[in-house]
Amino acid sequence: MMKPTRVLLTAASSLLASNLMAGEAVFYVTEDGNAMRDIAVSVNGQKQLVNSAGFTTFDIPAGAHKVELSQFGEWLGEFNFDTASSEENAEVQVDIVGGEAMPEVKIYLPGQVDAMAVGQIAGALMSEETGGPVSGARIAIEGTEQAVMTNENGEFAFELPRGEYALTIAHPNYGKRDVSGLRVMSGVTTGVNMTMSLSGNGVIEEVVAVGSYIPSTATAQERDSSAVLDSIGSEQMARFGDSSAASALKRVAGVSLVGGQFAVVRGLQGRYVSSTLNGGLMPSTDPMRRDVPLDLFPASVLGGINIQKSFTPDMPGDTTGGVIMMTTKDLPDGPTSKLSATLGMNSRTTFSDVNGYEGGSTDYLGLDDGTRELPSIVDSATNSGQDSLNYCNSSDCVTPAEGAALGQSFDHIYNVDQIQAKPEKGISYGFGDLIESGDGEYGYYGALQYKDKWEARHDGRTDDSGVSGTYERSKRKIDTTGYFVAGYESQSMILTSKTMLLRKTDDTIRTSAEYDENNNQQIDKATLQWVERQFLAQHFNGEHFLGDGAHKIDWRLNYGQTKRDEPDRRTYSYINGVLIPSTIERRFSELTEDAFEVGTDYTFDTMLNADTGLKLKTGLMYSVKDRTVDVARIGIDKASATLDMTQPIESIVQDANFASGDLTIQGRTSNTDSYEASDDIFAFYGSAGIDFTDVQVLVGARMESSEQTLTYPNRNTPDNTLKSDEVLPMASANFMISEDFQIRAGISQTLSRPGITERSESVQYDPETDEQIFGNPDLQISKISNLDLRAEYYFSEEENLSFAVFSKDITDPIERSIPDGSGSATDGSTFRNEDSATVQGLEIDFRKMVVASDYWEGFISGNMSWVDAEVNLSEDTARFEGKDSRRLQGQSEYLANLQFGFDHLASGQNLTLLVNYAGDRIFKALRSRSPEMEEGRVVVDLVYQYEANDNLTVKAKAGNLTDSAVRYSRDDVEIERYFEGTDFSASVEYQF
Repeated sequence: MMKPTRVLLTAASSLLASNLMAGEAVFYVTEDGNAMRDIAVSVNGQKQLVNSAGFTTFDIPAGAHKVELSQFGEWLGEFNFDTASSEENAEVQVDIVGGEAMPEVKIYLPGQVDAMAVGQIAGALMSEETGGPVSGARIAIEGTEQAVMTNENGEFAFELPRGEYALTIAHPNYGKRDVSGLRVMSGVTTGVNMTMSLSGNGVIEEVVAVGSYIPSTATAQERDSSAVLDSIGSEQMARFGDSSAASALKRVAGVSLVGGQFAVVRGLQGRYVSSTLNGGLMPSTDPMRRDVPLDLFPASVLGGINIQKSFTPDMPGDTTGGVIMMTTKDLPDGPTSKLSATLGMNSRTTFSDVNGYEGGSTDYLGLDDGTRELPSIVDSATNSGQDSLNYCNSSDCVTPAEGAALGQSFDHIYNVDQIQAKPEKGISYGFGDLIESGDGEYGYYGALQYKDKWEARHDGRTDDSGVSGTYERSKRKIDTTGYFVAGYESQSMILTSKTMLLRKTDDTIRTSAEYDENNNQQIDKATLQWVERQFLAQHFNGEHFLGDGAHKIDWRLNYGQTKRDEPDRRTYSYINGVLIPSTIERRFSELTEDAFEVGTDYTFDTMLNADTGLKLKTGLMYSVKDRTVDVARIGIDKASATLDMTQPIESIVQDANFASGDLTIQGRTSNTDSYEASDDIFAFYGSAGIDFTDVQVLVGARMESSEQTLTYPNRNTPDNTLKSDEVLPMASANFMISEDFQIRAGISQTLSRPGITERSESVQYDPETDEQIFGNPDLQISKISNLDLRAEYYFSEEENLSFAVFSKDITDPIERSIPDGSGSATDGSTFRNEDSATVQGLEIDFRKMVVASDYWEGFISGNMSWVDAEVNLSEDTARFEGKDSRRLQGQSEYLANLQFGFDHLASGQNLTLLVNYAGDRIFKALRSRSPEMEEGRVVVDLVYQYEANDNLTVKAKAGNLTDSAVRYSRDDVEIERYFEGTDFSASVEYQF
């Protein structure tokens, strides 16, 4: 250690009045010289737990005092001491020897010479990124002029009179931090080890003796961020039983999900929300959407999720509702090897009969074995379904023999059977290590996961516009994950490589039986759909600390590829018991999107003086996305009037009927089903932040150039291109009203670009519903003005309350609307720039400890949001919908979350009750009618964890406990309803 700095006793005398209180007893509990935790100290019947540093404090009157000590209810000893007056203080050091308390009591009067007995505060400052020491940091005793600089080993020390102190730490790179509540006792060294982050969002770990107090990482990130931020840590995802990024996000204030996949943030859907993974933009697996399906990212590979709701120049320009920043797991702290197994069931689905059909031999892996591939003979003959076939006996036609061969090349599996749904099962394995080498550390971490789960909609009913009936939808979900990260860390750099392969396969079968009273028709439909979604990514990231550490360069090189493979989607319908040939279709589609991004940031961080810091940041980013969609539609035509179409479908669609010429294969692909698209973005940005201790100001701007191009290779039309060059300014301020209370304010300009296919000049088909989607080549970029204000109060590192208000004015908002057409087009949709839209809302977020005893700890947390989002419709849309304004689609006016958590400290068990509510929202706008609404719903989950020992953890979860119905309505009349059942799961984790 460096030589201690002695504080003059005369200077200390001025501190005693503020640091010491008359009639105070300070207890410090140790065992073998080290601070103990979880010790209950009772003085005259008043009980308190020592903090994680081993200290606790009581106010005491004059007289005799009885002290009792226990740990988890086990008695450790008792003793007495006396104070002659209410002005006397006591220092009580208790050493636990052989399970019994051995006290040493010192009584003194403040202001007397013996009261100035000294102890020591000493410690070291370390870097969170490099693990090495931080030299040249100024450590000051708050309220005095006493200060030292950390030496080359990051060490510092003070000698101080007994009392309570606070430290202020400042460094050009690592910013400023405060540590309060440090106790100094005579003859005791208070050791303070601090870890700080170059990013400014690290945490300080205060260690007295060997005890430590580690605040919540997520809370620290929210508190120290320069923007309005909500954080979800991996620990929270584990405790709440969230299996993916999607299920975790719905617990954030102002966030809801559409279809269990896509986030709606502050009332704004995907076009206003951007997503990043390890700092880079991501491709999507949905041909009709620009946002990323978040259920693709399992919690097992996620290190955390930040939702930044206010714009800063280093974020994408479409950060209007917010940006969802996901990071995958980093290097471990040391050797790790963990195996986990999961079993689960659903109260309605598991072991019951659900829809099924004959698939391939590798379906259990989520991989089609070729059973569903488009036969090459059909692909060649129909030009991927684009060519109409002419059947005749001539050489220039398809002969009967050739027609028979085309039909017989398919397997003709259409029947939907009833099969038993199996229980959920899953297994995962994680491994890694961190190895010291020379001046740095090498590390790696890998994870593998497999999950197989059945879902179903039960008692599904529809009743809309004279069409009513029942339906059943069964879905088998197979998820596989592979993840690997390797890296090197030293004092001057951090290098990481992250590789991941995420696959999610859904095998969906839907059957329905509906009666159309308007046309006196009984309609029976069936759909067999197999969809494989895949995300493959390779990310390289680097951080370099230059010179004295004031300069930092970050760079990233990211490649990602998403695929959506939908082989052999089969549909057919019976009307009044007769199979309709035009409804028989087999569709084969594949989407591939490649995304490449390179970016770099330069940051200069320095202290202008002891109280003022300056942070400059500039950077650039170039992103290229290329999407290819290939679709082939193959239908079956009836060529014979004598064929009985009332038979079961597999009795009709069979080889013999193709051989006889009663049925023929026909291509149905339009020349716009397949397309190619690109989306290129170049951005340059800069910002300047000034920290005046009580006020932090950030100003900056982002210049963003973009170009979207859409091409149809099977259609001779010009490319559809949209270019833009935008400058997006912002300014924000953070006012530190006190150490625990701060107010944030921000103003910014953002934008929203139309999706690639939304500007197409042709008819697309929704891959899930087959609804016709008519593009609009005249769509323009929306401009948005944003105002944000949030007040935050921190009761402690684990307790907080925040209140936020926000307002957004949108010019030319893009909404899904009703096309101008007739016939089947009236059931489709298109996109328009509406006149304007306003979004405003309130958010309340809180967390409070409600129980703190020897045996139990308990907390309550949650959030509530109110969002008012209204769009003023354009003339065309108003004419079709019959109104001038309405709510934005997908926006719930009210959102709420509530969590109750209880921990039994002695046994390592915890229980968490979670309640989620999302209010009514528009599901679909309708022609000259009120919109179809998805009704609000409460979902209740219960999660249990038991840490049996350092190696074994048991978890259990009950999801959707109330099993309330999912309902859709129009004008408060129910038009659809189904139940999902309650999910029960249990898992065992073993750490080797």
